[in-house]
Amino acid sequence: MARRILVVDDEPDIRRLVQEALSSAGYDVTTAANGKEAVRMCTSFLPDLVLLDIMMPDADGFTVAGWLREKPANLTNPIIFLTARREIDSKLAGFRSGAVDYVTKPFHIRELLARVQVHLKEPELAKDAPPSPLTEREREVVTLLSDGRTYKQVANAMRLSQSTVRNHLHNVYCKLGVVDRAQAVIVSRDNGWI
Repeated sequence: MARRILVVDDEPDIRRLVQEALSSAGYDVTTAANGKEAVRMCTSFLPDLVLLDIMMPDADGFTVAGWLREKPANLTNPIIFLTARREIDSKLAGFRSGAVDYVTKPFHIRELLARVQVHLKEPELAKDAPPSPLTEREREVVTLLSDGRTYKQVANAMRLSQSTVRNHLHNVYCKLGVVDRAQAVIVSRDNGWI
């Protein structure tokens, strides 16, 4: 039977990216968009591991971790924080709240899979590259930008407007959880998508 993982994040693109990567690695994955939904899911889905965002609108991840450890969920399995918060105080608060690990965004899918495997005490990492969340057009934009081209040069090469190139890049940032083109290139290269 596949190990069950609950992904809790208010960003739909992050939920989808992580769900697709974990599912392709053989895990049974479900998602929740907020803390209250996570508690409901946890009581019926009974996850072997929870990936939990910290910054969410209804309650922060530290609070949600506490909810998951209490009744009715009574979660005793590992919680890994998956968040954009990089401050040491935030990391320490995460560990004090009972998390076994803390992964910062932007993250590398292969690293996340490795951490999940370690905390689930899985014997071997999946050897295949995770699926790309990017469309073919988005990968082409990132590939051209990785060569050091400007927006204008990318637009000319793809026969698009600069505005369309920016829109594609904005979608890439959202899907990968990154904030600039350099990070988008690094994450895409590290995961074998470009």
